Amino acid sequence: MNHASYKDSKFGAFRRPVVGLCAIVLTAALAACGGGGGGSITPNGSAAQGAAAAPGQPGAAAPLTGAASAGPSASPSASPTPNTSVPAHIQTWAFDEYWAEGANAPSSAVAQYLTYAEGGAGNGKAQSDCSGSPKTCSSVFYVDPNFKYASPTCPMAESAAFIAAAGSDESWFVHEAGYTDFAHRVQGSYAQSCQGATVTIPVYLANDASPNVAAYYQNYLQSNGDKWDYYFMDDTSTLVLSQTYGPGGGFCQDSLPNHWCSSTQEYPNDSAVAQAHLTFASSLSHTNGQPMQFFFNGVSFSGQTPLNLQLLSMGSGHFMGAVCENCIVNAGTPRPNMFAPVLNAMAQIDAIPGAAFIELNTGSSPTASTAQLAARYLTTAMAWLGYSEGHTIVFPNLEDNTNNLAVWPEDLLYPTQPLQSMTSGATDLQVAPGVYRREFASCYNNQSPIGPCAAIVNSTSSPVPIAAAWLQQTYHHILQMSGGDILSGGTTVLNTAYFTPGVGSLGAGAATILVK
Repeated sequence: MNHASYKDSKFGAFRRPVVGLCAIVLTAALAACGGGGGGSITPNGSAAQGAAAAPGQPGAAAPLTGAASAGPSASPSASPTPNTSVPAHIQTWAFDEYWAEGANAPSSAVAQYLTYAEGGAGNGKAQSDCSGSPKTCSSVFYVDPNFKYASPTCPMAESAAFIAAAGSDESWFVHEAGYTDFAHRVQGSYAQSCQGATVTIPVYLANDASPNVAAYYQNYLQSNGDKWDYYFMDDTSTLVLSQTYGPGGGFCQDSLPNHWCSSTQEYPNDSAVAQAHLTFASSLSHTNGQPMQFFFNGVSFSGQTPLNLQLLSMGSGHFMGAVCENCIVNAGTPRPNMFAPVLNAMAQIDAIPGAAFIELNTGSSPTASTAQLAARYLTTAMAWLGYSEGHTIVFPNLEDNTNNLAVWPEDLLYPTQPLQSMTSGATDLQVAPGVYRREFASCYNNQSPIGPCAAIVNSTSSPVPIAAAWLQQTYHHILQMSGGDILSGGTTVLNTAYFTPGVGSLGAGAATILVK
């Protein structure tokens, strides 16, 4: 999956290739996850953490071609009175680690700008940063109770400890149907960089239905992450086919030609997989007896239909949210074919009490480059299209090759009073084939009112002009983004790029934000 797995050298972190549950595309149709207010507003309390913009990169950009002309500077005016009853930012998630992403961020900035800070075994920065009073952010501990990487030479900490604890007890692992022996474990393969060479290692699937596995993780999480608020459960599906598909492809070696598993010994059908994860999660508790609560990765799809979401409705509070990793932007590349399915998933999750959709996008493009800005517009616009208070979390991990805290100035934009609702899915917001729009009557930037705002996304393969008929409100400007993340000095610019309906076009697979 390309999610940070806390497994090896420094404390266990490595970047996994995109081969997991959110990235597969099978012929079986599974796919998973990629006038008020003024001027350039810089949030207060920021601390420098990195370069503002790469040499030769634009300092600001607007996503409409032929439409955004810079006009005269706005006349100075009194700053609008902040509305402290409105949150200072939408719900945000980022890695917050020593020696890696977030290392440059002081705890005060983490508490100010993040809702969820992620870390893992041996790296407690996120837990420390979110332990202050009043409590403004929650820590999330990474764990993968599913895929186990067997590397004797360059062991990955969590996997190695699990495999050693299992010993010769095969009940800890999933096997091909009709077998329970080591030779018939379902397994994939992973090309690991080890001591200057590339070696291929087996990847096994742990049996979440096993009481021994649950007991092991009860001890592991209490020993390593008991003080953390939540847990991130990676590589989690409710389907036999996708749960047994990962590094190297299908895990059933006896199933030719593609090694896909239609059934396994421990997971004979899809309901057994879902029940295994639910039983596993519900058996885990903190040392004080409080149940542990999980976000799981990830959301997958069959055509336009989201899958795996039943864990949220059947989880009795043990599963808090579902992560859609790389569904909108994968390693800096937009995935327009996934825009509508993702909106369908968001609509379903919005209807589940207490459940959240986590939009995890990844990239490492240079600061303020065209690719990074496009990913940022898409992240924000998609979040706004499906936005529901308490149900929508953005995780724009778009500088994953730095030690910066990946939280962005556009995260401080907070839309309220939507004019259009999304209850069934993408079709509720469609204004033209493959084009989606949502408007908000009252919007804020770091709690300062900026008037109405709107998000528009084009999932088609051609540029489209924005028609006046699509909009119920009047907008004069296009949101511009200047620089990079918040702590590197990035800002949003609200009143210099002019917007006129029908003038200019929104690019293929692109998004824009309109403001007063």
